[in-house]
Amino acid sequence: MRRRVFIIACAAFVALVALLVYHCHGMKTRNAVDQMIQKKKIINILVAGSNKPNDHKHKFFAIISINPDNRRIGITFIPPSFKIRLDDDGDTVARIDDVVVFNFNRLRYSLQKDLRLNIPFYIELYASDVERIVNLIEGVNLFVLDQENAAGAGFGISYFDGRKIGRYINTAEQNSIYLKYDRILDVLMTLYRDRERLERFNNIEFITVMMKSMQTNMLPQEVQRIGDLIFKDGDVMATVLPGFLSGGYYVIDDITFRIYEKEFLTQLIVDKSEKEIDSSIKIKIVNGTDVPGLARKMRESLIREGLNVVEFGTSPYRKMEKSVIINKRGNVAAVNRVAELTGIQNIYHVIDNTQLHNVMIIIGEDLAK
Repeated sequence: MRRRVFIIACAAFVALVALLVYHCHGMKTRNAVDQMIQKKKIINILVAGSNKPNDHKHKFFAIISINPDNRRIGITFIPPSFKIRLDDDGDTVARIDDVVVFNFNRLRYSLQKDLRLNIPFYIELYASDVERIVNLIEGVNLFVLDQENAAGAGFGISYFDGRKIGRYINTAEQNSIYLKYDRILDVLMTLYRDRERLERFNNIEFITVMMKSMQTNMLPQEVQRIGDLIFKDGDVMATVLPGFLSGGYYVIDDITFRIYEKEFLTQLIVDKSEKEIDSSIKIKIVNGTDVPGLARKMRESLIREGLNVVEFGTSPYRKMEKSVIINKRGNVAAVNRVAELTGIQNIYHVIDNTQLHNVMIIIGEDLAK
């Protein structure tokens, strides 16, 4: 009898070990992202960020949406006061910045109900993570235009290490979360523009080191698969989730959701025609040389092409040797179109959603000859 019990116990132990080995092997080889790519499903990732660790509670929130079919990337910034349902009926609610991100299933359910997005993945980032990652990729070359307290950098291109990137984001005027979102976009879109240099970092060894201190439900091979999409030609666009304040919470209703769906979600899938892109472009042109009349001349040329020039004049900045195009609204397709029509290939990103124009051209000496 004892021998029989012993044999059964050994068999159960072996089965348990086999199950654990199978589970661990499955975790190491799992690639849910690859499965979504094969099925051509939009990949949504909730990114939550904070300056200081605080029990998995954060102040920065964004949903990164990637269409694997056309490699179009959409970034939706979520206000920290966005209302999250804490129960199925929505009777108990909280601000998203008061919800523990570690309890991801509750966040996922609430966001899916309001935004109608399936969000299977999350990443938590703290300031220390951002600083370490930026240093690992050897820094970022940002273009500084007129951003206040830009980590001590002056007008033009400046090198930012991880510490400076943190200061750049956190010294936004009046500590505004929306201006911080603009600066985060400056960094992300600059990195996207510089992805040819960064592609060498898209390997399992580097990604494993990069993810060492990050809290996420993604595996290194899944992050690498995301990288495979990002490093191919595509497009990037960004928005702050449309909505309104009600009872101390930021909420979205049927009307604001339809705006979000039409102006953002649909654009992840449907290609805009050249005419649609042109109609969305609002340009400001400033002459950064001593040669008079260049801004007016370019204005007339672009108007003939069907573009809308909302302002032109003399540059308030120092003289420019080479002309530049500044992305002001997080729309890569718009700046690429202006680059195509003007021949200007120096594109930088200084996002400012308070401005009427979404593209700014600074004419340099190269167009004065």
